[in-house]
Amino acid sequence: MTLRAGNSKHFILAGFLFFLGANVALWSHLRPLRPDLGIVPSLPSPQMVKLFSFGDPELYFRLASFRLQNAGDTFGRYTAYRDYDYPLLEKWFLLLDDLNDISDVTPSMAGYLFSLSQEPKRDVPHIIRYLEQHYDRHPEKKWWWLSHAIYLANSRMHDKQEALRLAYKLGTTEADVPLWARQMPAFIHEQLGEKQHALAIIENILKTQKDIPDEELRFMNIFIKDRLSKLKDEDATQSNEKTPEH
Repeated sequence: MTLRAGNSKHFILAGFLFFLGANVALWSHLRPLRPDLGIVPSLPSPQMVKLFSFGDPELYFRLASFRLQNAGDTFGRYTAYRDYDYPLLEKWFLLLDDLNDISDVTPSMAGYLFSLSQEPKRDVPHIIRYLEQHYDRHPEKKWWWLSHAIYLANSRMHDKQEALRLAYKLGTTEADVPLWARQMPAFIHEQLGEKQHALAIIENILKTQKDIPDEELRFMNIFIKDRLSKLKDEDATQSNEKTPEH
């Protein structure tokens, strides 16, 4: 009986060690493999949106926003922004705006997170296009996001012509925006070296805008005086260059 009991224990121990070794070998073999989890989820059809909403679009908006914000960073993953599908992201942003275009969750996600792509010239245009469309829905409330699109075009993409186009759109809006927003075309023209255009914009604002705060008046007067002085110096320099030497 003692021998049988001892043999049984050895058999159990041998079986345990065999299965343990098999598990370790299987784990070592499968460890490098990773499931293809995807990054940006597929865009649902309008019918699927209605189905998943369960009659509450706001609930689906919140769930989809949370899922999109964490896309690519689940199950211990960390995904670089350049690896996201930006055309698909743009469609997601527009879908979320269809569900709720008042919330600032979607433009904040687009403008402050996904705009940080390591490939700005390729990816950021999708963010700028979305932010402009988001502004178009409610210009009186969403002008800030158009100003952020101008920043992205100017500083992230270094596309000053696109920044200038958006700046003129914001500068001529009927929405109640601060003076600095109306002055943005002048600032872009200034960066382009087009001082006369910048000067004309500031002078026009000074003539047409009412109830300008004192600090803004001082800034605008200094801006005009400084640019007039620079233009005068440039004209004098050009005149001297054209004058033939005797």
